[in-house]
Amino acid sequence: MSTLVSSEVGVGSWLVARWRVVVLVSAVVILGLVATIAVVVPALNSSDEAGAEGFDCSQLEESSFDAAAPKAMACEVDVEVTGERTPWSTTWATSEGPIRLEQSVSPSRTSVTGEWTDIDTTLEVDAETGVVSPIAPVFEIELNGGTGRPLGAITREGKRIEVGSPVRLPVPDIVDGRATYRIADGVRLIVTVNEDGTGFFPVFELATPEAAGTLSSLLSAQRAAAGGLPAGGNNALQLVFPVSMPSGLHLEADGNAANVVDELGETHFVVPPPVMWDSAAAERRGPELLEVRAATGAIGAVDDRLAAPLPGDRVSQMALHVESASVAVDPDEAMLTAPETVWPVYLDPGFNGKPAADWIAVRTGGYTGSLYNWGDISSTMRGEGAGYCSSTASCNTQFTQRLIWEFDGLDAVRGMVGSDVISASFTVNGEHSYSCAATTTDMHVLLEGVSAGQTWGSHNWHQWTLYSSRTEAHSASCGNQGYRSFDATSAVKHLAEYDWSTLPLGLKARDESTMTGWKRFRHDATLSVSYNRPPNAPSSLKITNPDSPSCVTGGGRPFINSTTPTLSAIVSDPDGQIVNSRFKLVSTAAPSTLLWDEAAAEWEAASGTRFHSTLRSGVLSHGGTYAWRVQAGDWALLSPFSAWCEFTVDTEKPNPPTVTAVTSGPNIQAVYEPNRERGGKGLKGKFRIGPNGSSDVVAFRVSFGDPNALTSTTVAAGASFDVEHIPARSGPMTLYVESVDRAGNVSPTRTTYQFEVASPVEDVIWKLDEGSGSSSADRGPKGADPLTIAGAGWVAGPHQLFGSRTDDMALKFDGVNDAALGGGPVVDTSKSFTVSAHVRLADSKLGLGNYTVLSQDGVTQSGFRLGYRANCGGGTGCWSFGMPDTSSGASITAASSSGEVTAGEWVHLVGVHDATAKTVRLWVCEVGTPDASATGEPVATAPVTRAGTAWQASGVFAVGRGQNADAGGDWWPGEIDNVRVFSGQVADDSKLRRLCQGAEVENFGQGAAAFDAVDPTVREQ
Repeated sequence: MSTLVSSEVGVGSWLVARWRVVVLVSAVVILGLVATIAVVVPALNSSDEAGAEGFDCSQLEESSFDAAAPKAMACEVDVEVTGERTPWSTTWATSEGPIRLEQSVSPSRTSVTGEWTDIDTTLEVDAETGVVSPIAPVFEIELNGGTGRPLGAITREGKRIEVGSPVRLPVPDIVDGRATYRIADGVRLIVTVNEDGTGFFPVFELATPEAAGTLSSLLSAQRAAAGGLPAGGNNALQLVFPVSMPSGLHLEADGNAANVVDELGETHFVVPPPVMWDSAAAERRGPELLEVRAATGAIGAVDDRLAAPLPGDRVSQMALHVESASVAVDPDEAMLTAPETVWPVYLDPGFNGKPAADWIAVRTGGYTGSLYNWGDISSTMRGEGAGYCSSTASCNTQFTQRLIWEFDGLDAVRGMVGSDVISASFTVNGEHSYSCAATTTDMHVLLEGVSAGQTWGSHNWHQWTLYSSRTEAHSASCGNQGYRSFDATSAVKHLAEYDWSTLPLGLKARDESTMTGWKRFRHDATLSVSYNRPPNAPSSLKITNPDSPSCVTGGGRPFINSTTPTLSAIVSDPDGQIVNSRFKLVSTAAPSTLLWDEAAAEWEAASGTRFHSTLRSGVLSHGGTYAWRVQAGDWALLSPFSAWCEFTVDTEKPNPPTVTAVTSGPNIQAVYEPNRERGGKGLKGKFRIGPNGSSDVVAFRVSFGDPNALTSTTVAAGASFDVEHIPARSGPMTLYVESVDRAGNVSPTRTTYQFEVASPVEDVIWKLDEGSGSSSADRGPKGADPLTIAGAGWVAGPHQLFGSRTDDMALKFDGVNDAALGGGPVVDTSKSFTVSAHVRLADSKLGLGNYTVLSQDGVTQSGFRLGYRANCGGGTGCWSFGMPDTSSGASITAASSSGEVTAGEWVHLVGVHDATAKTVRLWVCEVGTPDASATGEPVATAPVTRAGTAWQASGVFAVGRGQNADAGGDWWPGEIDNVRVFSGQVADDSKLRRLCQGAEVENFGQGAAAFDAVDPTVREQ
């Protein structure tokens, strides 16, 4: 939608309401138009609002901007965002809206232990490993415990260097927070962790000239054993420190210093310029004292010769040589041999993890070194100076000096644009000025950063650009000593705009020709930035009423069925500020005209809220295609626009669907024509549902029997859909169908397709009503062979006995060898089937054996058995229907009745095999006697799952006996009547009730007569 342009005027008004501090943002270009937008801060704390309700204002820390910003405004107090915390920086959501970031030169805390704590460089010894470590440094630091490990190791941001020792190390003494290794008589190596916890500095203490010779001999012997020579010269006292680094890092010289850098040139570890000093402070106060930096890294450590020279000590820089895997330090042989040297003498290299801020002092006057990460000169002369220092009691020589601080770790600011930065200040501690006359100190921004080896001569002074100034004096004698802030707003804006990796700031005296402008500053500077980033571009755009989650343009745009939809989007702010939003809509046919330009229903809400805008009636019309997008605002800034989303309005309902019965095809078992009795329970049918001419129909809602339980099925636009149905019961059935088009419109009327599922029909019926002769004919449609009667005699049947039909007869079996046999298999026992009969068990035979009513012979045993079992558990008998799991196995799966079996009473038994479900089930309907009729209500057992696979018993159908070991057995003692077989079907409840009909005498006769009056040969299958 990049070509879509709309005219959007009056944009500013939507952000104005209930605000208190006004910020004017001008020249805002929105879709090619320039507007002036008044954007203001929400008065969340006005007297008519809840204020701090819901916030615990005593807890001034939150883990995220989203949690901190609302609390800050509600509680009218700044709240720290702990998720942004580093050892050097702290970030607050402020009560006035902006975010404040404060970056310190020195770290104030550490999370190396897993939680934020104060820095603690007190040394501890691990009892198991012997490693010496500070309790809570900024970077993980390990020192040698006399176990053969390197001298020390530093881990910074997952990268670790190990620094070896020039001499063998004994077990150290841990005294006063230092690890002291007694190398030899008069020779000690004293290792101290930097006060800021970023590195360590080893200091060799040589007590006498003889001790220097002893160290030289030790070094010479160690070099001879290793076959090595001094690097860069023949200094006998050269100290070589092997450096082990991970892959991707290497050593690189930096003047008289060294850095461990990666392939991109980023510094990870620093070896500052090494220095040495004697103990002459008690005898003299030389100019060198002003040339001392806290090279050891012991910032703030004053009047401690093991950390840095004292005022008056002779000081000399030692030469540093860089090899691929080591750094070597050459002590000043002139100092070691000079008669005026006062012993002990101290040799001090250092190893630091690169901190988030560096600082340096560079000067003229013949001094070519640098004061890297300088501290205080002494307890009475704090900080370092900027300006011109002449040969007076303060300087002892003439030089010009400038101070530089470089802030790293400003990634949050680098991700902004310049306009996000509201203000910034650089604050330094003004310790001293030579004169109480007000002089000007300028703050410059440098285009090159700070490095440990930088000097006045190597610095590019033309890259200094003036940004701000202060004209004043500051010292205790002037009465205005303390912190001074320089305006760094432009500098930080440029850092954000041009994505500078660091921000180097320099201080210099405006007049460097006179000592009047000389001022001394402490190193502990801070950079404070107040910023507000615009809200993020709204995301997750979708229409929520009607629901249409797609946000696309072009052919994939959604169709909706409403002219008053609700548009929505999630609005968030990177600073967690309270946000609001505005929805804009145009027609794709006339994109230059805004049809909708309204604020969301949620005027203001927390970052991450989904905002909604419901269009008024009359804005949209059927058939129109529209595009919309969203813009957000916080207390001062507007977000970028979201992407465009499109939709088309379609309020025209589709035609009611058509329904026809599918007449052929795989697995179709019945054709359910409308308003006709067809098929049956368990017989699958199929119906074709058509769109009835509506080409945009994409779904059909379908239900069999329940108009309130329609389920939806999607289809290709305008396509038909075939739905299968397997009836679970017989009787009338209604198919309900609705069409749904691509916009969600539902057909105005529901199509109803009515059909009737036929009741199960017996295909074999031996009524046994002949009354004489040796056979009984099949009255069912299958035309099975007649039953051949062997031994059984004719008696009055239950219908006659109950007085409902005088011609009803039955067969009586003696339980010895009587039977009635059909020709060949009648039932396919591998498929579903139902068998039933009315039976009466003789009084004298109850509990004496197993008796079979109906069966069909297999190879050696019956394929099924319906009858009586003498012991079904607990010594009691039961009615049973069972099938062997295999054709020859003894295991039988049977369903058994739970009620008491009463001899001499008529009972209707039904055995059901469901091949699909792989179950057998028994139905028992007690008919009773003519003198005491029963309920006539069929009672079913639970389905019992078969263990084996159904198999076909291919022998004769037998009435009155079963088959055991390929011979007749389990002969029935009593009467049998009305034998029926349902091949391939599972009889339903209504059918079984009609077959039973034994609750009352008149019902028995009437029900049977009513059923028998229907000629089964013409019943629809």
